[in-house]
Amino acid sequence: LEKKGVHNPNSIALIIGVADYEKTNAYAIYADKDAQQFYDYATMKLGVPASNVKELINHKAVRVEIGLAVKDWINRTTKRDKTDIYIFFAGHGLASDDGKDMFLLPYDGSPRLLTSAIKRKELFDNIKLANPRSVTVFLDTCYSGATRGTDMLISSRPITIRAIQQSIPDNFTVFSAAAGDQTSKPLEEAKHGLFSYFLMKGMEGDADANNDNKITARELHAYVEQNVVQQSSGSQTPELQGDKDRVLVQFN
Repeated sequence: LEKKGVHNPNSIALIIGVADYEKTNAYAIYADKDAQQFYDYATMKLGVPASNVKELINHKAVRVEIGLAVKDWINRTTKRDKTDIYIFFAGHGLASDDGKDMFLLPYDGSPRLLTSAIKRKELFDNIKLANPRSVTVFLDTCYSGATRGTDMLISSRPITIRAIQQSIPDNFTVFSAAAGDQTSKPLEEAKHGLFSYFLMKGMEGDADANNDNKITARELHAYVEQNVVQQSSGSQTPELQGDKDRVLVQFN
């Protein structure tokens, strides 16, 4: 963490990580550790003030607390057209059977009941209501029904579902760990999610391809994609939607 990012007082971060779920034995290995580590990168690389970071890890990441963080805390803390919002989520995701809707599973959600999960589109729509300047979302999850290990979230549904890519609001930039029918994997040597590890490694400065002390969404994605594809032998391909030229990290 030698290189520090420029301090941005008009920024906030909501960090969510769930490894150990209440209503499923399917463990999202290292997801809580990914979120805890990302706190340092939010404050030291993205420049978010520590007082503007909300962390919900494991049992604290229940559906109600996540809802309050989005509809109440983000709404109160965001200055219209001025605030940059960062969202980090590591944990299980699911898609509807037709692949059209994507969901994030809170600590108290059940993979057997999609209404107990958080619909990704509704999450984005609620964040957009706060009228921020920009929103950057990092999702270390997948929607295929597989877990970070070898299990399926629902044992009666062993066939993976392909989530259909959805449109996102204009001022959003969304990094996803894997394509719609792929699994988000762990990197055992690092004890982190594969996507999260290279996301944070890139933010340290490794993704600054042209050495201009700035890291754009395009540069960060290119770095993460190259390394994740290589480490997963091509079975996991991170995706990027939104403004690819947006500067995410500006070093002092």
